[in-house]
Order: sequence, then C-alpha cells, then structure tokens
Amino acid sequence: MWIEGLGIRNIRSFEEETFIFERARGRPYKWVTLLGENGGGKSTVLQTLGLLLAGPEGAQTLLPRPVGLLRNESEPGVMHIRFRRGRNDPGRTKSKLFKYNLGVTGRNRVTVGKQVYTEPTLVSSPAVSGSQLSWLRENVFASRGAGWFAAGYGAFRRLTRSHQVIVPALEPQARYTNFLTQFNEDEPLATFERWMVYLDYVIAKGGAHSKTAERQRTLGIEVINRMLPGGARFDSVTSQGRILFDMGGRKVPTLAMSDGYRSVLALTGDLAWRLMQAFPQSDNPLHEEGVVLIDELDIHLHPRWQRHIAGWLREQFPNLQFFVATHSPLVAAGAGDDALTLRLTLEKGVTKVERVETPVALSVDRILQSEAFGQVSPYSPPTQEAIDRYDILARKRKRSPAEEKEFVQLREFMQQARPLGGPPEPGSLDAKLDDYIEKTLRREGRG
Repeated sequence: MWIEGLGIRNIRSFEEETFIFERARGRPYKWVTLLGENGGGKSTVLQTLGLLLAGPEGAQTLLPRPVGLLRNESEPGVMHIRFRRGRNDPGRTKSKLFKYNLGVTGRNRVTVGKQVYTEPTLVSSPAVSGSQLSWLRENVFASRGAGWFAAGYGAFRRLTRSHQVIVPALEPQARYTNFLTQFNEDEPLATFERWMVYLDYVIAKGGAHSKTAERQRTLGIEVINRMLPGGARFDSVTSQGRILFDMGGRKVPTLAMSDGYRSVLALTGDLAWRLMQAFPQSDNPLHEEGVVLIDELDIHLHPRWQRHIAGWLREQFPNLQFFVATHSPLVAAGAGDDALTLRLTLEKGVTKVERVETPVALSVDRILQSEAFGQVSPYSPPTQEAIDRYDILARKRKRSPAEEKEFVQLREFMQQARPLGGPPEPGSLDAKLDDYIEKTLRREGRG
C-alpha cells in the first residue's frame, strides 16, 4: 500500500489542509520530508497518518480520549486519507484506491453524521460507503491480516534500557502496536531483542519452523549489519539471552551501546520484524511495499550518520514509502532528488504548508539559508549580529568617532571570522562575505 493523499481539518494548528503524495498518476513519492520549526505541525501530520493507518478501532486504542486535538471545540475535526493497494496486498476487490475519514469531537456538543457527541472521541465514518469501510476493517486493518503494511515511530524510539528475561514466544501483535511509540514516548522498542532471542530458540529446538526461523534470522542480521554505522556487526545471542555486537573487536551487549547505535538498531530491527510478519510468504519481505512514519529521524545521530541515514533506509527498504520529520539539513539533503520536501510554518497560530525544492545539491550552509529552512543564518547569533553591524557601519558615509572605533574593531573581527580549511564554496555566503571584506578593506586602505 501507499498513501496518495491526506486531508486535515480543524486539528491542532491546522484549519484545513490537503496533502498530495502522488508523484505521477499511480506513482508515489517514496520519500516525503517534513521540515519546520518546533510546534509547526510536523508531528501532527505523522500522528494523523498513524491514527488513520491503524484503522478506526486501532485509533481509538491509541488515543482513547483525544483531548486537545481540536482547534475549535465547537466544530468536529476531520482526518481523511486516500491510499492505494500494493502489488502484494491481499483481499478480493476491484478497487485500487481506498479512502475513509476519522471524525474528532471535543467537549462541546457537535453532530457527526446523524449522531450527537458531547465528549472527546474518534468517530469512524466512510468517505464513500459503509461497505467499503467494512471491507477495510476485514482486510486492511485486521491485526492478523497479511500485507497492507504500515508502521510509525515517534521521536523517543529506543531499545529498552533494562535486560529482560524473555519468554521464547513471539505472537503477531495487534495492528495498532505498529504505531505505539508515536503516542507513548515511554514505550520502548523491545521487538528486536525479543525477536532475535525467539529465533535463536526456535533454531536450537529444530522442528518444522526452524528453516523459516533461520531464513528470518539471516535476513534480519544482514539488514542490521548494513544499517549500523562504523562497522558494528551482530555477533551472537548468549545462553542468558543477551545479544552481543562486535564493535571493532569488542563484544558489546545492546545495553552498552550508545544511543545513536541503539536508535538505528531499534528502528531497523523493529521494522524488519514487522515486515516479515506482514509478508510471511514473500521471498524478501524487506523489499515489499508499505508506509513508514518516522518523527525526528536525526535524533541521537552524529552529523556523519545524518548524511547517510535516508540513503541507508531507502537502499535496505526500497519499496517503502517514508514520511519523515526532521530538523537536520543533512537528513533533508540525503533524501535524494526524487523526494517531496514540505515546509510547515506557523503563522498567527495556523500552519501553512508549502512545497520547497529538495536541497540535495546544496552545502549545509546554503541549505540553512534556503527556503527549506527559512533562511537561517549558519552563524551563531552574536556573530551574525556583528556581521550585520559591520555591514551597517561600512555603508555609512560619515561615522562618529565612537562608530569609527567600533568599525575598526569589527573589521578585525571580520578578518578573523573568515572560513578555515581552504577557500569557500563558490557562490556561498562565505565566498560573498570574503569578497565583500576584501573590497571593503582595499577601499579603506586607499582612503
């Protein structure tokens, strides 16, 4: 499955907004980057998608009492989704495009359809007909169904910090659990550890399921090894149920790994396991279609890793449609030139959405100064203030003695503020600043 469009009305900072994620007819954007300052609505978009993809009953479990979700309590809110069937999504129907709504009510009396509501709740309603919603419940949103893959990860995704004695069993989970970390920041991603210990147990016991377990274990280890930076590799599962990794020749348990490694490990391991559960008959479940939501992908990651994380995910899961919120210019650039980049801006309490050019070919400085990040200065606030003040004084034809003294001090500062490590990139702010300083200094020297 993949998402073609999303509609949001009267939800948090959104008055009414429509998103289109179709690149061309029948072809999705495989990577959608959400940019914007804190409070701009990025997490709201991802949570809205999570609620809709969890299904009506799953949404009510994730958010049983949606207090504070409505922008205006006197009117119901509406979340609307349009999504298309993937190549290997099961279910008998001629339809390829599906859509339905979730209504949101608050404390004020409102009417949705023919029903009156006076408390905060989520209300399922079909966008076309009740029969289609019944079909979706049975085939798309069923907890034990196959295909129709979707999962969401909140900003606080992490492996559990405590060692667990894990019972060797791993039952398929309800669909709503694919989105738990989006709505509960204290929910750890323990699936990877449970999964590896379980597969190790099944293989050791032998029997009818051991070959399937060996295949899943091999696929899981391969994708984890390819995703982990710095040459870290899966090593083994101990007899006590601890998972060890080879970190440059040292055997390190997951508990001792840094938050950056653990964040990548938790996301990759959980995603791989859920894909295998959704596509048990697939030759390669990691190459199946589906939707993944990730809030603050850059969290815990060193800038070197931020440069590559989008490419790593797209390479290992090539047919998934990713929706990613980030504050990192490196993640935004790493998404690729075929990504859809949206900037969310809060203006007078209302979120405005604009499509911006994906900054794939720009340096970090130029990305920050582009429309994608709202022309943020790459310098610290004090340095930028000094640059601005120098520019003002340099343009003045007559300066007072105090201003002249200040100008001389700022001129020395500007000379020291030149970029280190070689000439700046042509056309960059540093290059323009260098050229401006040189011309100004020559002019001052002649005067």
